[in-house]
Amino acid sequence: YNANKEGDFATAATYIEQAIQNSKANVKNKTWRYRGEIYLNISTDSALFAAYPNALTVAKDSFLKAMELDSKGSYESECLSGLDRVKSAAGNAGATAYEFGDYGKSASFFDLSYDIAAAFEITDTMALFNSGICYEKADSVDLAIERYKSCAHLGYQLPNTLVWVNNLYLDNGRVEEALEALASARADYPREQVFIEQELNIYIKNNEYEKALENLKLAAELTPSNELLWYNLGAVSDNLSLDAKEAGDVERYNALHEEAINAYLKAIELKPDYFDANFNLGALYFNEAVQGITLADDMWKPRMTKAESAAQKQLETDAKALLEIARPYLEAAHATDSSNIEVMRSLRDVYTRTGNDEMMLEMSTQIKAASN
Repeated sequence: YNANKEGDFATAATYIEQAIQNSKANVKNKTWRYRGEIYLNISTDSALFAAYPNALTVAKDSFLKAMELDSKGSYESECLSGLDRVKSAAGNAGATAYEFGDYGKSASFFDLSYDIAAAFEITDTMALFNSGICYEKADSVDLAIERYKSCAHLGYQLPNTLVWVNNLYLDNGRVEEALEALASARADYPREQVFIEQELNIYIKNNEYEKALENLKLAAELTPSNELLWYNLGAVSDNLSLDAKEAGDVERYNALHEEAINAYLKAIELKPDYFDANFNLGALYFNEAVQGITLADDMWKPRMTKAESAAQKQLETDAKALLEIARPYLEAAHATDSSNIEVMRSLRDVYTRTGNDEMMLEMSTQIKAASN
Protein backbone atom coordinates (compact mmCIF):
# COMPACT_ATOMS: atom_id res chain seq x y z
CA TYR A 1 0.00 0.00 0.00
CA ASN A 2 2.79 2.44 0.93
CA ALA A 3 4.86 1.70 -2.20
CA ASN A 4 1.78 2.26 -4.36
CA LYS A 5 1.04 5.53 -2.56
CA GLU A 6 4.62 6.69 -3.20
CA GLY A 7 4.36 5.86 -6.92
CA ASP A 8 6.73 2.88 -6.78
CA PHE A 9 4.30 0.61 -8.59
CA ALA A 10 6.76 -2.16 -9.49
CA THR A 11 7.73 -2.60 -5.83
CA ALA A 12 4.06 -2.44 -4.85
CA ALA A 13 3.32 -5.24 -7.32
CA THR A 14 6.07 -7.40 -5.81
CA TYR A 15 4.68 -6.98 -2.30
CA ILE A 16 1.03 -7.52 -3.26
CA GLU A 17 1.87 -10.73 -5.09
CA GLN A 18 3.57 -11.96 -1.92
CA ALA A 19 0.52 -10.91 0.10
CA ILE A 20 -1.97 -12.90 -1.95
CA GLN A 21 0.12 -16.02 -1.39
CA ASN A 22 -0.60 -15.64 2.31
CA SER A 23 -3.63 -17.65 3.41
CA LYS A 24 -4.75 -14.95 5.83
CA ALA A 25 -4.28 -12.04 3.46
CA ASN A 26 -5.79 -13.57 0.31
CA VAL A 27 -9.24 -13.88 1.84
CA LYS A 28 -9.45 -10.17 2.60
CA ASN A 29 -11.30 -7.80 0.34
CA LYS A 30 -8.72 -5.05 0.73
CA THR A 31 -5.83 -7.25 -0.47
CA TRP A 32 -7.52 -7.69 -3.82
CA ARG A 33 -8.64 -4.06 -3.97
CA TYR A 34 -5.06 -2.91 -3.41
CA ARG A 35 -3.88 -5.34 -6.07
CA GLY A 36 -6.43 -3.90 -8.53
CA GLU A 37 -5.32 -0.34 -7.78
CA ILE A 38 -1.62 -1.22 -8.13
CA TYR A 39 -1.97 -2.86 -11.52
CA LEU A 40 -4.30 -0.13 -12.73
CA ASN A 41 -1.57 2.37 -11.81
CA ILE A 42 1.05 0.26 -13.60
CA SER A 43 -0.99 0.64 -16.80
CA THR A 44 -0.57 4.42 -16.61
CA ASP A 45 3.24 4.15 -16.91
CA SER A 46 4.16 3.13 -20.47
CA ALA A 47 7.52 1.60 -19.50
CA LEU A 48 6.05 -0.40 -16.63
CA PHE A 49 3.04 -1.37 -18.74
CA ALA A 50 5.41 -2.92 -21.27
CA ALA A 51 6.96 -4.99 -18.48
CA TYR A 52 3.53 -5.97 -17.15
CA PRO A 53 1.48 -6.41 -20.36
CA ASN A 54 -1.35 -8.19 -18.49
CA ALA A 55 -1.68 -5.44 -15.89
CA LEU A 56 -5.23 -4.46 -16.86
CA THR A 57 -6.43 -8.05 -16.90
CA VAL A 58 -4.91 -8.57 -13.46
CA ALA A 59 -6.58 -5.36 -12.27
CA LYS A 60 -9.96 -6.51 -13.58
CA ASP A 61 -9.68 -9.95 -11.98
CA SER A 62 -8.57 -8.38 -8.70
CA PHE A 63 -11.50 -5.97 -8.43
CA LEU A 64 -13.93 -8.78 -9.27
CA LYS A 65 -12.36 -10.98 -6.59
CA ALA A 66 -12.60 -8.11 -4.10
CA MET A 67 -16.32 -7.80 -4.82
CA GLU A 68 -16.75 -11.53 -4.36
CA LEU A 69 -15.12 -11.35 -0.92
CA ASP A 70 -17.02 -8.22 0.08
CA SER A 71 -20.09 -10.07 1.31
CA LYS A 72 -21.56 -6.98 2.97
CA GLY A 73 -20.98 -4.77 -0.07
CA SER A 74 -19.05 -2.26 2.02
CA TYR A 75 -16.62 -1.46 -0.78
CA GLU A 76 -18.83 -2.07 -3.77
CA SER A 77 -18.63 1.51 -5.02
CA GLU A 78 -14.81 1.49 -4.82
CA CYS A 79 -14.63 -1.78 -6.77
CA LEU A 80 -17.11 -0.61 -9.38
CA SER A 81 -15.18 2.61 -9.79
CA GLY A 82 -11.97 0.62 -10.19
CA LEU A 83 -13.52 -1.62 -12.82
CA ASP A 84 -14.86 1.38 -14.70
CA ARG A 85 -11.36 2.87 -14.76
CA VAL A 86 -9.92 -0.45 -15.97
CA LYS A 87 -12.50 -0.53 -18.76
CA SER A 88 -11.64 3.01 -19.81
CA ALA A 89 -7.90 2.28 -19.63
CA ALA A 90 -8.36 -0.86 -21.74
CA GLY A 91 -10.19 1.13 -24.41
CA ASN A 92 -7.44 3.77 -24.45
CA ALA A 93 -4.74 1.09 -24.57
CA GLY A 94 -6.55 -0.57 -27.47
CA ALA A 95 -6.63 2.70 -29.41
CA THR A 96 -2.94 3.34 -28.73
CA ALA A 97 -1.89 -0.16 -29.80
CA TYR A 98 -3.98 0.26 -32.97
CA GLU A 99 -2.18 3.50 -33.82
CA PHE A 100 1.17 1.71 -33.51
CA GLY A 101 -0.03 -1.15 -35.74
CA ASP A 102 -0.07 -3.77 -32.97
CA TYR A 103 -3.48 -5.04 -33.96
CA GLY A 104 -3.44 -8.30 -32.00
CA LYS A 105 -2.68 -6.48 -28.75
CA SER A 106 -5.23 -3.81 -29.60
CA ALA A 107 -7.92 -6.46 -30.08
CA SER A 108 -7.15 -8.06 -26.71
CA PHE A 109 -7.58 -4.70 -24.96
CA PHE A 110 -10.94 -4.12 -26.65
CA ASP A 111 -11.95 -7.65 -25.64
CA LEU A 112 -11.05 -6.81 -22.05
CA SER A 113 -13.15 -3.65 -22.17
CA TYR A 114 -16.07 -5.67 -23.53
CA ASP A 115 -15.66 -8.41 -20.89
CA ILE A 116 -15.73 -5.91 -18.01
CA ALA A 117 -18.96 -4.43 -19.31
CA ALA A 118 -20.43 -7.91 -19.82
CA ALA A 119 -19.65 -8.81 -16.20
CA PHE A 120 -22.24 -6.19 -15.23
CA GLU A 121 -24.70 -7.21 -17.96
CA ILE A 122 -23.77 -4.21 -20.07
CA THR A 123 -23.18 -4.74 -23.79
CA ASP A 124 -20.33 -2.61 -25.13
CA THR A 125 -20.93 -3.15 -28.85
CA MET A 126 -18.34 -0.52 -29.80
CA ALA A 127 -15.58 -2.42 -28.01
CA LEU A 128 -16.74 -5.67 -29.62
CA PHE A 129 -16.80 -4.08 -33.06
CA ASN A 130 -13.35 -2.50 -32.60
CA SER A 131 -12.03 -5.90 -31.55
CA GLY A 132 -13.33 -7.40 -34.80
CA ILE A 133 -11.62 -4.71 -36.87
CA CYS A 134 -8.33 -5.31 -35.06
CA TYR A 135 -8.48 -9.09 -35.43
CA GLU A 136 -9.20 -8.65 -39.13
CA LYS A 137 -6.13 -6.44 -39.52
CA ALA A 138 -4.09 -8.95 -37.52
CA ASP A 139 -5.20 -11.70 -39.96
CA SER A 140 -6.91 -13.56 -37.12
CA VAL A 141 -9.78 -14.40 -39.43
CA ASP A 142 -11.83 -16.69 -37.19
CA LEU A 143 -11.66 -14.29 -34.24
CA ALA A 144 -12.69 -11.38 -36.48
CA ILE A 145 -15.61 -13.39 -37.86
CA GLU A 146 -16.67 -14.36 -34.34
CA ARG A 147 -16.68 -10.70 -33.22
CA TYR A 148 -18.57 -9.48 -36.31
CA LYS A 149 -21.17 -12.22 -35.94
CA SER A 150 -21.65 -11.23 -32.30
CA CYS A 151 -22.13 -7.61 -33.37
CA ALA A 152 -24.71 -8.70 -35.94
CA HIS A 153 -26.53 -10.78 -33.35
CA LEU A 154 -26.74 -7.64 -31.20
CA GLY A 155 -28.05 -5.67 -34.19
CA TYR A 156 -24.94 -3.51 -34.40
CA GLN A 157 -23.75 -2.03 -37.73
CA LEU A 158 -26.10 -4.14 -39.83
CA PRO A 159 -25.86 -5.16 -42.61
CA ASN A 160 -22.16 -4.26 -42.72
CA THR A 161 -21.04 -6.68 -40.03
CA LEU A 162 -22.53 -9.63 -41.90
CA VAL A 163 -21.15 -8.34 -45.20
CA TRP A 164 -17.68 -8.28 -43.66
CA VAL A 165 -18.15 -11.82 -42.37
CA ASN A 166 -18.91 -13.02 -45.90
CA ASN A 167 -16.03 -11.04 -47.38
CA LEU A 168 -13.61 -12.58 -44.89
CA TYR A 169 -14.79 -16.06 -45.81
CA LEU A 170 -14.43 -15.31 -49.53
CA ASP A 171 -11.06 -13.57 -49.21
CA ASN A 172 -9.76 -16.71 -47.53
CA GLY A 173 -11.23 -19.12 -50.09
CA ARG A 174 -13.93 -20.42 -47.74
CA VAL A 175 -16.75 -20.26 -50.28
CA GLU A 176 -19.03 -22.88 -48.73
CA GLU A 177 -18.91 -21.13 -45.37
CA ALA A 178 -19.67 -17.84 -47.11
CA LEU A 179 -22.72 -19.37 -48.79
CA GLU A 180 -23.91 -20.82 -45.47
CA ALA A 181 -23.50 -17.43 -43.80
CA LEU A 182 -25.35 -15.74 -46.67
CA ALA A 183 -28.19 -18.26 -46.47
CA SER A 184 -28.54 -17.47 -42.78
CA ALA A 185 -28.39 -13.71 -43.43
CA ARG A 186 -30.98 -14.01 -46.20
CA ALA A 187 -33.29 -15.92 -43.86
CA ASP A 188 -32.99 -13.23 -41.17
CA TYR A 189 -33.05 -10.26 -43.56
CA PRO A 190 -34.88 -11.41 -46.71
CA ARG A 191 -35.21 -7.90 -48.18
CA GLU A 192 -31.59 -6.86 -47.69
CA GLN A 193 -30.27 -6.34 -51.23
CA VAL A 194 -26.57 -6.61 -50.40
CA PHE A 195 -26.83 -10.28 -49.37
CA ILE A 196 -28.57 -11.15 -52.63
CA GLU A 197 -25.83 -9.37 -54.59
CA GLN A 198 -23.05 -11.12 -52.64
CA GLU A 199 -24.62 -14.50 -53.29
CA LEU A 200 -25.07 -13.62 -56.97
CA ASN A 201 -21.40 -12.73 -57.36
CA ILE A 202 -20.40 -16.12 -55.97
CA TYR A 203 -22.72 -18.00 -58.32
CA ILE A 204 -21.58 -16.07 -61.39
CA LYS A 205 -17.91 -16.47 -60.48
CA ASN A 206 -18.44 -20.23 -60.12
CA ASN A 207 -20.52 -20.39 -63.34
CA GLU A 208 -23.55 -21.61 -61.37
CA TYR A 209 -25.98 -19.80 -63.64
CA GLU A 210 -29.11 -21.68 -62.58
CA LYS A 211 -28.66 -20.54 -58.99
CA ALA A 212 -27.70 -17.07 -60.20
CA LEU A 213 -30.95 -16.90 -62.20
CA GLU A 214 -33.08 -17.58 -59.14
CA ASN A 215 -31.07 -15.05 -57.17
CA LEU A 216 -31.46 -12.36 -59.84
CA LYS A 217 -35.20 -12.83 -60.17
CA LEU A 218 -35.59 -12.28 -56.45
CA ALA A 219 -33.25 -9.28 -56.51
CA ALA A 220 -35.04 -7.65 -59.44
CA GLU A 221 -38.38 -8.20 -57.73
CA LEU A 222 -37.10 -6.48 -54.59
CA THR A 223 -35.41 -3.61 -56.44
CA PRO A 224 -37.15 -3.19 -59.82
CA SER A 225 -35.50 0.21 -60.41
CA ASN A 226 -31.98 -1.25 -60.47
CA GLU A 227 -30.89 -1.47 -64.11
CA LEU A 228 -27.77 -3.46 -63.25
CA LEU A 229 -29.89 -6.30 -61.85
CA TRP A 230 -32.04 -6.39 -64.99
CA TYR A 231 -28.95 -6.41 -67.19
CA ASN A 232 -27.44 -9.30 -65.22
CA LEU A 233 -30.74 -11.16 -65.37
CA GLY A 234 -30.68 -10.71 -69.14
CA ALA A 235 -27.08 -11.87 -69.44
CA VAL A 236 -27.63 -14.98 -67.29
CA SER A 237 -30.86 -15.88 -69.10
CA ASP A 238 -29.07 -15.34 -72.42
CA ASN A 239 -26.26 -17.74 -71.45
CA LEU A 240 -28.65 -20.36 -70.16
CA SER A 241 -30.78 -20.13 -73.30
CA LEU A 242 -27.76 -21.05 -75.42
CA ASP A 243 -27.12 -24.09 -73.21
CA ALA A 244 -30.76 -25.12 -73.59
CA LYS A 245 -30.56 -24.72 -77.35
CA GLU A 246 -27.41 -26.83 -77.53
CA ALA A 247 -29.16 -29.51 -75.42
CA GLY A 248 -32.11 -29.47 -77.81
CA ASP A 249 -34.57 -28.23 -75.18
CA VAL A 250 -36.61 -25.93 -77.45
CA GLU A 251 -39.26 -25.04 -74.88
CA ARG A 252 -36.70 -23.96 -72.28
CA TYR A 253 -34.69 -22.12 -74.91
CA ASN A 254 -37.72 -20.09 -75.99
CA ALA A 255 -38.62 -19.22 -72.39
CA LEU A 256 -35.11 -18.12 -71.48
CA HIS A 257 -34.65 -16.30 -74.78
CA GLU A 258 -37.77 -14.24 -74.15
CA GLU A 259 -36.73 -13.65 -70.54
CA ALA A 260 -33.34 -12.34 -71.67
CA ILE A 261 -34.93 -9.94 -74.16
CA ASN A 262 -37.41 -8.60 -71.61
CA ALA A 263 -34.71 -8.14 -68.98
CA TYR A 264 -32.41 -6.25 -71.39
CA LEU A 265 -35.36 -4.07 -72.43
CA LYS A 266 -36.12 -3.29 -68.79
CA ALA A 267 -32.50 -2.28 -68.19
CA ILE A 268 -32.59 -0.01 -71.26
CA GLU A 269 -35.91 1.47 -70.16
CA LEU A 270 -34.31 2.43 -66.85
CA LYS A 271 -31.06 3.62 -68.47
CA PRO A 272 -31.38 4.32 -72.22
CA ASP A 273 -27.62 4.83 -72.68
CA TYR A 274 -26.70 1.57 -70.94
CA PHE A 275 -23.94 0.34 -73.26
CA ASP A 276 -23.80 -3.31 -72.18
CA ALA A 277 -27.56 -3.79 -72.25
CA ASN A 278 -27.92 -2.18 -75.68
CA PHE A 279 -24.97 -4.08 -77.12
CA ASN A 280 -26.03 -7.45 -75.70
CA LEU A 281 -29.61 -7.07 -76.93
CA GLY A 282 -28.37 -5.95 -80.36
CA ALA A 283 -25.91 -8.85 -80.43
CA LEU A 284 -28.67 -11.30 -79.45
CA TYR A 285 -30.79 -10.31 -82.45
CA PHE A 286 -27.74 -10.00 -84.72
CA ASN A 287 -26.48 -13.51 -83.88
CA GLU A 288 -29.94 -14.95 -84.38
CA ALA A 289 -30.06 -13.28 -87.79
CA VAL A 290 -26.64 -14.64 -88.76
CA GLN A 291 -27.79 -18.15 -87.83
CA GLY A 292 -30.81 -17.72 -90.14
CA ILE A 293 -28.59 -16.46 -92.97
CA THR A 294 -26.24 -19.40 -92.51
CA LEU A 295 -29.13 -21.84 -92.66
CA ALA A 296 -30.41 -20.16 -95.81
CA ASP A 297 -26.97 -20.36 -97.43
CA ASP A 298 -26.67 -24.02 -96.49
CA MET A 299 -29.97 -24.73 -98.25
CA TRP A 300 -28.76 -23.52 -101.63
CA LYS A 301 -28.25 -26.06 -104.41
CA PRO A 302 -28.38 -25.82 -108.23
CA ARG A 303 -31.88 -27.19 -108.52
CA MET A 304 -34.28 -26.34 -105.72
CA THR A 305 -37.95 -27.17 -105.47
CA LYS A 306 -40.51 -24.41 -105.14
CA ALA A 307 -41.02 -25.32 -101.50
CA GLU A 308 -37.27 -25.25 -100.82
CA SER A 309 -36.91 -21.86 -102.49
CA ALA A 310 -39.80 -20.48 -100.47
CA ALA A 311 -38.30 -21.79 -97.24
CA GLN A 312 -34.93 -20.29 -98.09
CA LYS A 313 -36.53 -16.97 -98.95
CA GLN A 314 -38.42 -16.97 -95.65
CA LEU A 315 -35.22 -17.56 -93.73
CA GLU A 316 -33.57 -14.62 -95.48
CA THR A 317 -36.59 -12.36 -94.88
CA ASP A 318 -36.73 -13.30 -91.19
CA ALA A 319 -32.99 -12.73 -90.82
CA LYS A 320 -33.23 -9.29 -92.39
CA ALA A 321 -36.07 -8.40 -90.01
CA LEU A 322 -33.94 -9.47 -87.06
CA LEU A 323 -31.08 -7.27 -88.30
CA GLU A 324 -33.44 -4.32 -88.44
CA ILE A 325 -34.46 -5.02 -84.84
CA ALA A 326 -30.81 -5.28 -83.79
CA ARG A 327 -29.84 -2.04 -85.52
CA PRO A 328 -31.22 0.60 -83.06
CA TYR A 329 -29.69 -1.17 -80.05
CA LEU A 330 -26.29 -1.43 -81.71
CA GLU A 331 -26.55 2.21 -82.77
CA ALA A 332 -27.38 3.19 -79.17
CA ALA A 333 -24.33 1.26 -77.96
CA HIS A 334 -22.20 3.00 -80.61
CA ALA A 335 -23.54 6.40 -79.51
CA THR A 336 -22.46 5.62 -75.95
CA ASP A 337 -19.02 4.28 -76.92
CA SER A 338 -18.01 5.29 -80.42
CA SER A 339 -14.59 3.65 -80.13
CA ASN A 340 -15.79 0.08 -79.65
CA ILE A 341 -14.58 -1.87 -82.70
CA GLU A 342 -16.84 -4.86 -82.08
CA VAL A 343 -19.95 -2.69 -82.15
CA MET A 344 -18.78 -0.94 -85.33
CA ARG A 345 -18.12 -4.22 -87.11
CA SER A 346 -21.57 -5.52 -86.15
CA LEU A 347 -23.17 -2.33 -87.44
CA ARG A 348 -21.21 -2.51 -90.69
CA ASP A 349 -22.54 -6.05 -91.22
CA VAL A 350 -26.08 -4.93 -90.43
CA TYR A 351 -25.86 -2.06 -92.93
CA THR A 352 -24.32 -4.36 -95.56
CA ARG A 353 -26.99 -7.04 -95.25
CA THR A 354 -29.88 -4.58 -95.14
CA GLY A 355 -28.70 -2.59 -98.17
CA ASN A 356 -27.68 0.61 -96.36
CA ASP A 357 -24.59 1.20 -98.48
CA GLU A 358 -23.99 4.78 -97.38
CA MET A 359 -24.07 3.82 -93.67
CA MET A 360 -21.90 0.79 -94.41
CA LEU A 361 -19.23 2.99 -96.02
CA GLU A 362 -19.37 5.48 -93.14
CA MET A 363 -18.93 2.68 -90.60
CA SER A 364 -16.05 1.19 -92.60
CA THR A 365 -14.34 4.58 -92.47
CA GLN A 366 -14.82 4.76 -88.71
CA ILE A 367 -13.43 1.26 -88.26
CA LYS A 368 -10.37 2.11 -90.30
CA ALA A 369 -9.77 5.30 -88.31
CA ALA A 370 -10.19 3.49 -85.00
CA SER A 371 -7.86 0.69 -86.08
CA ASN A 372 -5.13 3.20 -86.92
